[in-house]
Parts: sequence; C-alpha cells; structure tokens
Amino acid sequence: MVSKVETPPTAQDENVKNDARNRYNFPMEPRDRWIRAAAGWETRADRFGRDSMPVSSWLVDAIAPQPGYTVVDLAAGLGDTGFLAAELVQPGGTLITSDFAPEMLAAAQRRAQAKGITNVRFKQIDLTKPIDIEAASIDGAVCRWGFMLLNDPESALRDARRVLKPDATLALAAWAGKDENLWNAGPTGILLDRGLLELDEGPGPFTWADPNAIAEHLEAAGFIEPTVDAVEFTMHYDDVDDWWTAQTLMSPRTKEADARLDFATRSDVLAELERVAEPFTQPDDSLRIPARTWVAAATA
Repeated sequence: MVSKVETPPTAQDENVKNDARNRYNFPMEPRDRWIRAAAGWETRADRFGRDSMPVSSWLVDAIAPQPGYTVVDLAAGLGDTGFLAAELVQPGGTLITSDFAPEMLAAAQRRAQAKGITNVRFKQIDLTKPIDIEAASIDGAVCRWGFMLLNDPESALRDARRVLKPDATLALAAWAGKDENLWNAGPTGILLDRGLLELDEGPGPFTWADPNAIAEHLEAAGFIEPTVDAVEFTMHYDDVDDWWTAQTLMSPRTKEADARLDFATRSDVLAELERVAEPFTQPDDSLRIPARTWVAAATA
C-alpha cells in the first residue's frame, strides 16, 4: 500500500483558513492558485509528464540513485521526477514526494497507486518554512521548477542542503527565457498585451532565465561545484484549441481570464494564438512547440 499523505494537523481544517497566512508565512494567493490548479494538472498529467520526461530523466541521473537510498522530490507537483527515482532506489530505498498543496499530494498519491509505486511516502513540505526532515538524512534531492518561484530561494536551498548527507547531490530545473518557451509565454503574452491579464508580481517561471543566477544561488546557499546545463524538449498539443485548453487547465490565472472573455474577444485571442502557433503547426494541425529549461546539479 502507498502510505498516506503526511500533513500538518490543521492543513485541511476549513476553520483555520483565515489564519493560514500567519501559520505558514506564505501569501494566500499563490497557495490558493496551486490548490485550484491541482485538478487541471492531474487532467494533463500523463501528457505533460511524457513531454517533460527528458528533464526528469536528467535530474534523476544527476543524483545517481542507488538501492537503499532515501531521495526527496521537493515541490514535486504530481511526482513525475521522483517516481523515476523510486524504482532505482529499490530494494530498500524510499522516495519522499513532497509539495505544499495537499491537493497536489493527493493527486500524486493517486498516480503512484496507478503506477504500482509502493516505496514512496507523501509529505507536505512548504519550502518557505524549515524542511521537516532530519538533518543529513537524505541521499539525493530533486526539484523540478520549484525554487525559482520562491521569494527567498537561498533560504530554501540552504535548508535543502541541511537535510542532505555530506557529498549528496541536489538537482533542480528552472525555465529558460520566454522566447524559448512560447508554449507557456505565448498565451499569457497575448492576454497581457490585450490588457486581459495583469502582470503578476513577484517570482515567476522565468525568474531564473539567466543561468548564472542559478549557480550564484546555489553557491550562496553553500553548495559546491554547481554545474548548469540546458535540456531542450517539445510540448505536444492536438491543435490550437487543445493548447488553449491546456493553459486554462494548468494556469488558474489564464482560466480566470478566459472566463471573463466574451465570444468575440475569445475569438480574437484564439486567432492571435493561431498566428503564434503557425511555425509549430503540423500538417494534421497538431502542434510541436519547443521548450527549453536550465538544469543544474550541485554537491552539499
């Protein structure tokens, strides 16, 4: 049996929502945003996981999991990356799949059960708080597109280093620039240019678009010998409508903007999206949109 999700005693208590900001020291808007996105991410999980497999594979290879290891997947979302490591640490090894949103963890647990992964624990970990794992107890850590979203990534990186054993490896991913990731930036850019979406303040997916920033953050947190590389892959969509649907399912901000559009405005937005999609459109109208991410590994 897959173990139950480990959550703080009040994590799902409706009566404490009003004071959750103080309890977790995390803005409610981003937390609520990921909670609302969980169902959409689960709907697209297999497709997104398949497209982004080159990234997950790079991260797992970088930490070199061995039988008996304990590996943690931080900000795991639906768990794609850690699930690859789970098989490699058997026999005797354990994967800890973590996220700060209980809804994401519940979805990851369902996926693990469907995949027959049994050597996994699910733990609610908020990277804006100290990681509730014993110091120097983890043999390897992965984090796919998580640290870049934090207001204080160096604090989280330092705490990730604290839980790693000496000479263990942390591997992370952070998106390259907007122009190299139009699968994400294209729809959002159209909405922003038309004034249909407000510019999001604070860290976002492209905060670490400069690869030098990644190495600097890792070194500032005490990691040694950071290496940064690039992984290029392809996002697949059935057609332009499927591209738009995927964005509304996985991005609450896009979904909320879409809900406010009248028929004529939505038609204009989709027509503009078709123009953006032209270089990536195949003869059967499917889309193959390039994606690029930075990947990095460093020693604790």
